[in-house]
Amino acid sequence: MDFLNKIIFVSKKLIMEDGKIYFDNYFVKVESINDDAMVVLKPDGEKENLPKDEDFYDEADEGLYELTDGSSFEDPDYIGEFLIYENDQAYEKYKDMH
Repeated sequence: MDFLNKIIFVSKKLIMEDGKIYFDNYFVKVESINDDAMVVLKPDGEKENLPKDEDFYDEADEGLYELTDGSSFEDPDYIGEFLIYENDQAYEKYKDMH
């Protein structure tokens, strides 16, 4: 997969220790790739590191992707899905459910 200068639809699912689930979805552009991560630019101008392992990403289907905040992007290149636990306790409690 060629990630440099590509658009990724990032979908994060955060599972809290109390069982609450939060979602964070946004589009990023890959600015650079180093030994440890992909450096991406978020819509607010903030840079973020994402894993560069291809297992986290799938090629996106063509079409218009609209988010609940009103932002949208037509034909992003990839979708990156991430499951994040608040802490070790949350992981142990909910790892088999997700």
